Amino acid sequence: MTQLAHTSMPRWALPGARRQPDDATMSGDSTGTSYLLVGVGTASLRVLDAWATTLASQAHVEDVRILHADDAAAAGEALVAALTLARVGVRVRLAGPVSACLALRGSAVSTGVEDDELHVEPTGDDGFDVFCAHCRRLTWSPASIHDVTPCAGCRRDLVVYHHVSRRSGHVLGYMVDAEERTEERAEERAGQHEVVA
Repeated sequence: MTQLAHTSMPRWALPGARRQPDDATMSGDSTGTSYLLVGVGTASLRVLDAWATTLASQAHVEDVRILHADDAAAAGEALVAALTLARVGVRVRLAGPVSACLALRGSAVSTGVEDDELHVEPTGDDGFDVFCAHCRRLTWSPASIHDVTPCAGCRRDLVVYHHVSRRSGHVLGYMVDAEERTEERAEERAGQHEVVA
C-alpha cells in the first residue's frame, strides 16, 4: 500500500480532501496587502465571492483582483500577467477543480510565489493531466490516484502515480506492469548467458 504521507501531492489534492465550496473561508495567510483571487469554472465563483467579501472588510488590504476563466490555461496566463506587475505583500488564492488548481499552482510557483503566499480551495475532482514516463506525452484522464489509464501517445496502461510536478501540475504515469516486465527481461538475459559445460 502506498503511503500518501510521503508524496509530492499537496494535501488539498489528495483523495478524500474536502471538495465542497459551500463553506469557503479565508483560511491561510490573511496578512497580505494585495490579493489575486483566481478561479476556474463556475463552481469557483462562489469561493471567489466569499473571499472578496471577507477581504473587503479588512482595513490593511489595499487591492483585491479577481481573475476568472473557464479553463486553467487561460486562468494561468492571466495569473502570470498579474504576478509580473505584483509588489511585495501579494497573496494568491486559487479555486477550481483539482487539476486546474495544480496547474495554477505551477504557474504561481514558477513565477516566484512561495507556498506561504498561496492558498488553494479545490471545488471538485475532475481528473489529472498525466505525464507518461515512457513517451513523455501528456494525457488528460478522469482517473484518480492509483487508477490505471491508457496513454494517448504510446497506448501503454499507466498507473496514475501520486507524484506531481510543482512547476507544471502534471502527475506521473508509468506502465502498470513495468516492474514485472523488468524482472522477466532480467531472467531472459540471465538464461542467455548460462555457460554450458
